[in-house]
Amino acid sequence: MSGPILDAQGLTVPGRLEDATFELVRGTTVAVVGPSGSGKTTLLRIIAGFEAPVSGRLKIDGQLAASRGRVRIPAERRHVAFAFQDPALLPHLTVIGNVHLGLRKPLASRRKIAREALADVGLSGFSKRRVWELSGGEAQRVQLARVLAARARILLLDEPFASVDRMCRADLLARIGTRLKERAREGFTAIVTHDPADAIELADLTLVMRSGRVVAFGRYDQIAGGQFGSWPAEFLAAGLAGREIT
Repeated sequence: MSGPILDAQGLTVPGRLEDATFELVRGTTVAVVGPSGSGKTTLLRIIAGFEAPVSGRLKIDGQLAASRGRVRIPAERRHVAFAFQDPALLPHLTVIGNVHLGLRKPLASRRKIAREALADVGLSGFSKRRVWELSGGEAQRVQLARVLAARARILLLDEPFASVDRMCRADLLARIGTRLKERAREGFTAIVTHDPADAIELADLTLVMRSGRVVAFGRYDQIAGGQFGSWPAEFLAAGLAGREIT
């Protein structure tokens, strides 16, 4: 289908999101950055189908997905894989069981896909481990493997690297960049992050939010160069220096 894969027009949730408007073409990876409480997670939840905007509308692949307080296409029909800030892993399953959970394939195929996804996130030797044996960063990587294994056309990642230590994080970003672009080929990937380095490494476009509004949307170099005003550029520079401005 021609036209944008995602078309957001005036998405508003009072107190959390204000008139968010942007479009994504098929195959795009976008990084969504901004201070805490700027509306990033709310935007992701609307795209996922977990909630609806009070006003405005969202189209996915030309179909009305949400508008005026109603979810028009439910989450389970949007072909979305979602990584939450806190990994939702099931403690009674092994790591590999968590990764291939929900795949509708024969067991041997599910395990093969799961092992490949674990290798992508650098956890090849973790298949038989239990959830309680994992560190916070390892749990996030298992959840990321599950998202990759789902092979959904829309990947929504909410702070997916927040608990991963710096050394592992650099290796992880290098490992998964190609995989995320492959998964986005027929849809798109959106990554919520506090770290502009993630946008540099992984994203085609960067969307900057402040107080519920989209204040910049374009290539990272355009935003960092001040084409969308001084605040977005200052926010990105501060983030790379390990600081956050509001």
